[in-house]
Amino acid sequence: MARNSGGEFAVLATSFGVLACSCTVTGDRLDTGIAWERLRPLDNNPELDSGEMLNRRCVPGETVVVRSATGADSAGGLALRQGQFVVCIGNSSDGALTVVDGPGNLWSLRRDQVNATRGFPANWGAHDRDYLVWAYSRDTLIFREILRNSYEGNFFYLLLDTELDGSIARGMLIDSGTGFSDLRPYVEPVIQDSSLIVVSTHSHWDHFGGHRHFFGMSNVELVGYRPQADYNPYPQPPEYDLEGLMLFFGIGNWPLESATYTLGNRNVEILPVPGHTSDSIAFYDHQEQLLFTGDTIYPGLLFIESWPDYSESLAKLDEFTRQHPVKWHVEMSTRRTFNGQHEYFYFGSNTHWQEHSPNMPATYAGIARMIVNDALESAPLGTPHYDARIIDRQFHSMPLVPVPFPGIPSYYRVNAERLVNQLIDRHRLHDRIRERR
Repeated sequence: MARNSGGEFAVLATSFGVLACSCTVTGDRLDTGIAWERLRPLDNNPELDSGEMLNRRCVPGETVVVRSATGADSAGGLALRQGQFVVCIGNSSDGALTVVDGPGNLWSLRRDQVNATRGFPANWGAHDRDYLVWAYSRDTLIFREILRNSYEGNFFYLLLDTELDGSIARGMLIDSGTGFSDLRPYVEPVIQDSSLIVVSTHSHWDHFGGHRHFFGMSNVELVGYRPQADYNPYPQPPEYDLEGLMLFFGIGNWPLESATYTLGNRNVEILPVPGHTSDSIAFYDHQEQLLFTGDTIYPGLLFIESWPDYSESLAKLDEFTRQHPVKWHVEMSTRRTFNGQHEYFYFGSNTHWQEHSPNMPATYAGIARMIVNDALESAPLGTPHYDARIIDRQFHSMPLVPVPFPGIPSYYRVNAERLVNQLIDRHRLHDRIRERR
């Protein structure tokens, strides 16, 4: 039973370059319009080097670690050192990888010359690509949507079933973000023609928007949502196919039954956890002992649709984490220093303050349940208020039409700038009042 360094089970939840990169097609590399030569690795912590050869095609934008020194050690420093973190930007037909180092130099390396990363980097902040990509392990990839595209910065996950030769037999993508930026050029190079299922943790558009980029691919099964390639989630997203999801995974009695999906050599448990939404599900990967809870549990402001269902789901997750070794994922902010509260981020935020790392103790399920049950018992009418609708009433009643916001996609709202300013002013006022107290 694996434990983290704190002793508890962990829960989830250039400036110069010798070669220019025009980002056109090179070998199998896809043209994504990203200036790859400006990319920086997410981290340089040697403890995050898995020591295990990548031994598979890379996901463009994925941070990898140089396995052994290579290149000419000249006065210009044109060499890669052992243990150096670099970004893989493409795969060639002969099996080589194209990587870029911090200063922006391009290198061609064999797969056996780089290691996969592991664990969680310290910093998920970057503004030079649409998705940050990190390998929790060689076969488990973490994506983070960049904040300039989505102020929530959602995380989502690609589980791979890998053969001994490094080829991918099949994969599962859990959540796909807003879909404002094309996710397909990141996933397709590693999946290629292998089968892929794309599923969301629940029926909120910022968790299934990227499904549309895989629409029409013969090797991809969209579970729960099958949006057309040009769909618009406003004013109403496509209907969520809960019955189809239950049929696909073999769940007979929602939400009492769970199911196990066999992804080749790794088993994934499917756990119905209604509360945040009526169709919320959690995924437990037996191979890596990771529990993916979507928006059901994270260290931030929790949005609850049904408090009784949510309490029951937390009880299920609490019991599950007591019976299984779990390392977990989460997202969003830590507690703010002046008031001790977890906060959600302003609409349109392009930075997150005091952001929590993507992993937290499994004990959070039990803690969250105690807090929710206390709120239920003390509520005057038996059900607590949905605070977000009280705090930000204007936000929830704004007309659903596009806005011209620099760096923010056009799916948002026509009066978003005025709305954002209202929210910021109101929060600043509340902050000043709290500070005086």
